[in-house]
Amino acid sequence: MITIITPNLNNDQYIEDNIISISKLTIPFEHIIVDGGSTDNSIEIINRYPHIKLLHQKEKTGMYGAINQGIKISKGQYITWVNSDDRIIPPELEKMCNQTQNNYDVIYSDGNYFFIHNNKIEFGKGRRFGKFFLKRGCMPAIQPSMIFSRKIYDTVGGFRHDRFKICADLDFFFRIAKIKQSKFKYMPIQTVIFMKRGDSLGDLNNSLYKKEIQDNNLPTPNILTRILYRVFKYI
Repeated sequence: MITIITPNLNNDQYIEDNIISISKLTIPFEHIIVDGGSTDNSIEIINRYPHIKLLHQKEKTGMYGAINQGIKISKGQYITWVNSDDRIIPPELEKMCNQTQNNYDVIYSDGNYFFIHNNKIEFGKGRRFGKFFLKRGCMPAIQPSMIFSRKIYDTVGGFRHDRFKICADLDFFFRIAKIKQSKFKYMPIQTVIFMKRGDSLGDLNNSLYKKEIQDNNLPTPNILTRILYRVFKYI
């Protein structure tokens, strides 16, 4: 079974599309939504779907604290998180989940960026050799297109929400990549639609992103890595 965690805060415009896309999965799954104190219609919408496990965030630990809280009560052997304004492509995600029997620690794929203001879709190519790129400071794929095992989550200790507000995902996968025995699998299929609104946490906090990387000694890609990253966009 796969667990999908969705952190949410006042995203009633998009949360129902998120729920509907995930509910179309035909494999065993659980969908856990962790709400950070919404004051819009989010809770009313979520309550329309009895299969959802709704948690209310206990402390102000941000998005990554919410994800950790959801994972704590989850039952899936593999986990991902899909933000409340993002959607999955169910048949393709199922193909990725079918690879979990091979005991990979991380499985990732391609995806699509949806730019809401001009109604434009842009292909988001995952990069082969994800472990190589992560150890050098590059995310190899769109975040919701990456699933990981509960075992590896426990091994690295989850998301460090006490240190990161913006880039705990990079830190999390970087720590997995540093484990010599960790196994990564790339699949050239499109599994997610990632919303680009221009006002997301990442969009509005680029300077904080860079500061968190610097303060926590995460690697930054050098010129050669940047060149290879561009080259593998087409391979």
